[in-house]
Order: sequence, then structure tokens, then C-alpha cells
Amino acid sequence: MTAPDPLLPSHASRRSILRVLAVAPLLGACGGPSVLTQADLRPVPPEGLPRELPAPALRVGDEWRYATRSVLTGLTTDEIQLRVSAVDAEGYALAGQSQAAGAYEVRFDRDLNPVRNRNVAFEPAYPRYAFPLAIDKTWSGEVRTNVIGAPDQGTLLQHVRATVHGWERVTVPAGIFTALRIDLAVEWRVSVEASERGNSTESFWYAASVRNAVFHHRVDFVQGRIVTNNIATELKWFHSGA
Repeated sequence: MTAPDPLLPSHASRRSILRVLAVAPLLGACGGPSVLTQADLRPVPPEGLPRELPAPALRVGDEWRYATRSVLTGLTTDEIQLRVSAVDAEGYALAGQSQAAGAYEVRFDRDLNPVRNRNVAFEPAYPRYAFPLAIDKTWSGEVRTNVIGAPDQGTLLQHVRATVHGWERVTVPAGIFTALRIDLAVEWRVSVEASERGNSTESFWYAASVRNAVFHHRVDFVQGRIVTNNIATELKWFHSGA
């Protein structure tokens, strides 16, 4: 069982409530180019940068295109397009299109935290962000994740701890960005399988100019040692809505 990736579509299997983002954001090396090296991640002094970033106001028509790559092989595993289709007091509805999984829908709260991703529900929203963001800010949360209409697959129980690491320069296909890095440490287990437990690490590089992450890196471990996912997601293109 792997923990769900909030940016990309998830796939449910009988033993895995969410066959996570092996098509999402995170990265290494082993027979292929290093995505982290290509991203040229470099610390940026905070002088001249805002002390904190407020929550973005997404607009209908905002659109992002991402590519996901395996860190082990360097190969592209999927391309994803997300477009804001509706905005209301509770948050945002997005239409997604994945080359690997087809069309799907996503629901974010006002802090861009996933409430629903395709047929996967998060209760409460998966806390990847807690705006306003400021260096050294921390937060945590307990999340119950279920595949809608499939109670026999059990519940993914996650404990999430997050820290705003600092400003870094990152290079992705969409360009060079100065982004605020958020690191998450996740411990998880599956309610129906006592042996299905593990932990994940993920990082988001958030850029206010595109109102979203430009880079995401996630690694999932089963029982603390077996790597099941090592994926990087990079922004290829952004279009601002009306």
C-alpha cells in the first residue's frame, strides 16, 4: 500500500486503497538521469523575498500541465493537465486529464489541499499547505483516506507533519522559479491490513506566480525500508484564467 499523492490521479487496487502517484511529484538515480540534478535546486537567501505567502486565489480557466518521471530510470511516466472549472466559498473544482488514466476530477479546499481526487476522498483535506506560508512554519494533521464506494478496501490512515523549509531556485520545463519549499513526513497504515504500513516523504516547491507547485518529489516506503515509489513531477506549462 502506498500513500496517496494529492496532485495526480490515484489508482485503487484490492490491496492498495490508493495506488499512488507513481505518476507524481518526487525523485535519485540508478540507470537514468537524476531529476533532482536537472532541477538544479539551490538555496536562495530570503532577503528581498516576502516574509510570508498568502493563499492563492485560483481563477476559472487557470491551467497547469505537469510531467511525471521515475527517479530511478529518468523516464517520463505520465503527463497531466489540470484546469480550474469552478470556484466557490469552499474551494475549487478542477478537471484533470492524464495520459495514463484518462479524465478525472479533483476538489481542493481554499488552501489547495485535496478533498477529493477522482474516486478517492480525504477526511479532512490532505494538509500539504497551511497558508500563509512562512519559513520554519510547521503543522500536522490526521487524515482518513477512502476509495468511494469500496469499503472492503479499508481506510488509509495517515499522520502528516509539515515544515516550510525555505526558498530555493528550481529549474523545470516551464522555466526557472524561486519557490518556497514545503517538506512533508507521512506515517501511514491500512485499516484492513495490519501488515500494510509504512512512511512517505514528499516536498512541494510552491511558486506564487503560478499559484501552485512547480515541482514535487515523493518517495514511499513500505515497512520503513522498501521503496515503492520514487517520482518527480515538473511543471511544463501554466496558463492564467480570466
